[in-house]
Amino acid sequence: MVRHGGYGPCRRALKTLLLSIIGCPFTFNHHKLGYTQDFCMEILDSLTVELKASKDFTKLCSGLSILGYVSSYTEATNTRAFSQLLSFLGHRYPKIRKAAADQVYLVLLQNGNLIPEDNMERALEVISDTCWDGDVEEARSKRLQLCEMAGLDTSAYQNTNAKDKRKDAQRRAALDDENKSYSSLVGFSGF
Repeated sequence: MVRHGGYGPCRRALKTLLLSIIGCPFTFNHHKLGYTQDFCMEILDSLTVELKASKDFTKLCSGLSILGYVSSYTEATNTRAFSQLLSFLGHRYPKIRKAAADQVYLVLLQNGNLIPEDNMERALEVISDTCWDGDVEEARSKRLQLCEMAGLDTSAYQNTNAKDKRKDAQRRAALDDENKSYSSLVGFSGF
């Protein structure tokens, strides 16, 4: 078995680099700030590709941390990063949903501009009161509520839910067909 152990130190270094750049935005002049925003946009593009359909828990958690850093930063990138972070609230893995909820909570405490002030208390309540490592459908409905509170487009999430329901229906139909075939085989054999 070949193990690719070199990615962990790279992720830790990237998190440290991002924290040093994004954690202290007041140290940059306007020229460097523009460069940092470009860098953050490229990081978001890379994260979109790297985290899509990933099953690596460590990679996903590191990506969530980076999305949290970027969400706390500047206006040009924080809405996109926050939207990506919210998408993980409906992830298939309960631990990833929980880690994403923790990041969303921290981001909202640090950056009050992502959700209008009149919705902020309700959003923090939804995040803290929801059992994110429980039922995925409940988590997805709460994610939709948060997206609406933030004024984000929810159509992408609703399409995802419809696709998931179609896939589940197809799986159930295939399983029922397989069970019927097995039942007929057992009946034919005389058992």
